Amino acid sequence: MERFQDENKWLGSFGDIINVKCPKCASKAIVRRTFVSEWYYSDKRILECKNCYYSQKEVAVKYLAYVDAYCCNNEDKIQFQSQLLNEQPKQIKLKCPICSEVKHYKPRIDMVPFVFDRDNSKMYDTNFNVEIWYQKDFGKSIFWAYNQIHIEYLERYIKAGLRERNNNGSGNGTMVSRLPKFIKEAKNREKLLKILEKWKE
Repeated sequence: MERFQDENKWLGSFGDIINVKCPKCASKAIVRRTFVSEWYYSDKRILECKNCYYSQKEVAVKYLAYVDAYCCNNEDKIQFQSQLLNEQPKQIKLKCPICSEVKHYKPRIDMVPFVFDRDNSKMYDTNFNVEIWYQKDFGKSIFWAYNQIHIEYLERYIKAGLRERNNNGSGNGTMVSRLPKFIKEAKNREKLLKILEKWKE
């Protein structure tokens, strides 16, 4: 009988590299954590695709510009809202509907995080809102993994006839303790292992 002992790994322990579907070409891409130096760790992420060379270092931002001002009197306002803009405008040129005078106004700017369209029936990386590469519908649930290390850990757990918890300071926060019921059930073992075998490279 195969034996698995929880190594107190959190889901974040597998998140240094996440395999995702490139939002541009749909090939396998990665979201990886960045390291600033040997002594300093930064939790920023970079999205990279080796197929189409798409790259994104931070979540893209668009801008909304607003004008809410008086022109020729204190009763009639000029009100304006732009479409989503790629750059932050310093001035907006508008024509007063009362006196027809054209003036420049300094707009109020709101930054809007720009995310790709998503299908809510899929699993997504939370940093760039891109689809996780390793995922498959399993009944009413989704079976998924971040990367090959995550796949191997899940495989060891699912194969094991004896599964031992390790609560040494972990509480109930380890990845294994939070696995959904369908992964823990013996009746699903063979089907899940077949999926994992297809994912292994």
